[in-house]
Amino acid sequence: MNTEPSIKSRIERVRRLAVDDSDTTNYYEAAALAQSVVYDTAGKAHPLAQVLAEATKSGDWTRVLGACRAAIAAYDDGALPGPRLRIAHEIEGDLLDIAQAQSQLAEGATVGSARQVSLAIAAFLAGASLEDALRRLCDAAGIAYDQQRTSIAKLQGALYQPSNQVELISLSENKQITVWGDTRNKADHGKFAEITQTEVTAMVIGVRAFVDKHLP
Repeated sequence: MNTEPSIKSRIERVRRLAVDDSDTTNYYEAAALAQSVVYDTAGKAHPLAQVLAEATKSGDWTRVLGACRAAIAAYDDGALPGPRLRIAHEIEGDLLDIAQAQSQLAEGATVGSARQVSLAIAAFLAGASLEDALRRLCDAAGIAYDQQRTSIAKLQGALYQPSNQVELISLSENKQITVWGDTRNKADHGKFAEITQTEVTAMVIGVRAFVDKHLP
């Protein structure tokens, strides 16, 4: 289930309840909702979770009001990321970690066929991470795309449309993504012999930097 709309809805209710002229019942509800948001996004270990818990336990509604407003500010500033996006970023990172390991394995391979297979695996995984990141970038910016055809080329085309004043990625990034897409296509179509160590290493490093820049 996508819980992000629920998180936004809860924050908006906390915003309405955590005002100076609210009563004790509203403050308690606001604190409970704020705690649920922090738990569902940053987790129970987040400092805000402890602040909210201690404020509620104290019964000092001035402290509760301050803690609720701190949670709202953290959400507004992007410090409480939606769980789906956080999980997606972690998955992309995991794919890139495996891709990097395969690239390093290829460097030490003594058999040519084994080296090319490892490079192909690395290229495929780095491409999968990039494709997911481009899809998330479209979603975050509200850019429409064909959900049945989410290739790297299709997604970058949606993100870079200078004629329509849409440039969510730069010209240089667009060109680089085309190069990465070509490398991914070699892996997809079994052209393992055409994949080089240099291009795969550069792809893994470059995709990681792109993801971290656009979707931290």
